[in-house]
Amino acid sequence: MTLTSEPPAFESGPAALAEAIARLPAEDAVSLPLLGGDTVQGLLDESSTLTYRPATPVIGAGERRVWQDCEVSCAVPREGALGACARRLQDAFHEAFALLSPTPLAERFDINDLIVQRYPKGSGGITPHRDHIAYRGLISVITLSGICRFAVCRDRSAAEARPVPAPVGWLVLMRGPGLYGLEDRPFHFVDRFTEPRISVGFRHDRRAPDGSVATLGLSPGG
Repeated sequence: MTLTSEPPAFESGPAALAEAIARLPAEDAVSLPLLGGDTVQGLLDESSTLTYRPATPVIGAGERRVWQDCEVSCAVPREGALGACARRLQDAFHEAFALLSPTPLAERFDINDLIVQRYPKGSGGITPHRDHIAYRGLISVITLSGICRFAVCRDRSAAEARPVPAPVGWLVLMRGPGLYGLEDRPFHFVDRFTEPRISVGFRHDRRAPDGSVATLGLSPGG
């Protein structure tokens, strides 16, 4: 199988990304179309060659427990299709930043953390949580296959849940600490897996500039 490392063409350009980023302080998470079918298939082909492990079923304790029902792969090769997508997405974000004034992120931002997640049909998903505070600026998720509900909410009870569309090929953008000077982190969750789902996450982890993080990156106690 030949997996291309050519940067993919995006269906939404810098202006659309800039508009989406500008909405994040008010909306916490937004989404927009990004990848066509051929590009998605290339990423799926590569995802099928990765090694996966079960996610830790429960993280945290007491009221801060987070349940997760999926498999994850953090050993994503940088020279393949997923790595090329990460580099193209990073460049697109910087092009979008340049269109916004004031700049939305006054700190370093590069995509140095990739994670692919597989959810079976009927999965319990991941209950309301916040991503680790080390994931800065923008958290991005692209759906490669399947259907689920991605939603942001007010707290761990999923109060005031607001679904964010996440069909195949779409990019979900969620704000991370530092974006527009905001340091709080949105609660969010995934559930309602009516068929198997594969997604890939792209993040900047200030702890690991080499992208060597091997955890899912939740912060049940944060």
